[in-house]
Amino acid sequence: MKLRGAIILAAVDWNFLRQRVHHLATGLAQAGLKVLFVENTAVRSPRFTDLPRIFRRLETAIIRPIHSDGEPLPANLTIYSPLAAPWPYNKVAVAWNYSLLNQRVKKFLEEEKLKPEEVLLFTYLATPLALRLIESYPWVSVVYDVVSDPKQVEPRLAPFEEKLLQRANVTLFASATLLEQYRDHTKNPVLFRDGFNTELLEAKVETPPEVARLPRPRLLYIGGINRKLWVEAIKALCEAVPHGSVILMGPVAHGEVVLPKLPNLYLLPLRRKYIELAGVLRTADVGLIPYRPDHYAGNMHPSKLNEYLVFGLPVVATATQELERLAQEFPVKLFYFGRTPTEFAEAGLLALAKNINLQEGKIQILTTQFRWRERVRDFLRLCENN
Repeated sequence: MKLRGAIILAAVDWNFLRQRVHHLATGLAQAGLKVLFVENTAVRSPRFTDLPRIFRRLETAIIRPIHSDGEPLPANLTIYSPLAAPWPYNKVAVAWNYSLLNQRVKKFLEEEKLKPEEVLLFTYLATPLALRLIESYPWVSVVYDVVSDPKQVEPRLAPFEEKLLQRANVTLFASATLLEQYRDHTKNPVLFRDGFNTELLEAKVETPPEVARLPRPRLLYIGGINRKLWVEAIKALCEAVPHGSVILMGPVAHGEVVLPKLPNLYLLPLRRKYIELAGVLRTADVGLIPYRPDHYAGNMHPSKLNEYLVFGLPVVATATQELERLAQEFPVKLFYFGRTPTEFAEAGLLALAKNINLQEGKIQILTTQFRWRERVRDFLRLCENN
């Protein structure tokens, strides 16, 4: 039966950092599918530091619509912000959450005149709630997308993820390192790397004044400022470029990371709209991936990597297994690695000295060949063949 719709159980909210789930959801909607994007229903119980996120959910679900600011909604895409009880392994909470979610799914199917046999269930969550929804309808296909090992965040997830890995028609892996980790106990594993958003290059966006006034060189990190961030490496880099600017742009998880107070370390909020990043990336000199060298971060394919490359930025990164693997696959030298904070700072200096323009030649060809538009087509072919 023809694929006409998709229900996406996301691990983030729509107005959070732009990630592959946003690109895929947008691409599916632009391809003509009716898409229901269900915002994060949690993989762990809340902590005190989650209060701001909880308040934002209440505001989104009750007070104002999701598209009143932040990312615009494409046609064919609907956001659902469930007032889910934040205890994903409590039976009573799961039953309540399922009643809410199931009611919204039924409404979506009725409004869009869809049969479950025409709808893809696409999940980033391997929780009891996700599994219950998967088993409740005869979906045309079930796809599980693994962008990191969720058991590193919540070990209780393990038995539920094991079931999903065998139930899903296809399990996608954002990195080759994750694929290797999961391959032996996954029914149908597929490496599916992120695409490149070359539309950012064409955006007519000015550089924000708070960025334009910062001294160069500008070494930029875009992403969540949380447990992944290698603070010691950031500190060493700031000391290595005292007259430059080390910029961290993204939401801060204050309970997970403490940033040093340094004169050339600048903490800036993420732009309200994804397209506005073009004005920041265009005036940066280096893209940073300062991840802690641990199992959790080391297996990831950072989404900001492709954004850096589209704008021709050399990348200074922690020497993780996945990034070192990627460096071997690219046709030119574009990664500069550090295994210690000192080496990370030295890599930053080396990247600045090389002054590479990666927007030309082989890298431009690569980013054009693997645009998100093409990746969405590849995704649809995978779903239709499985």
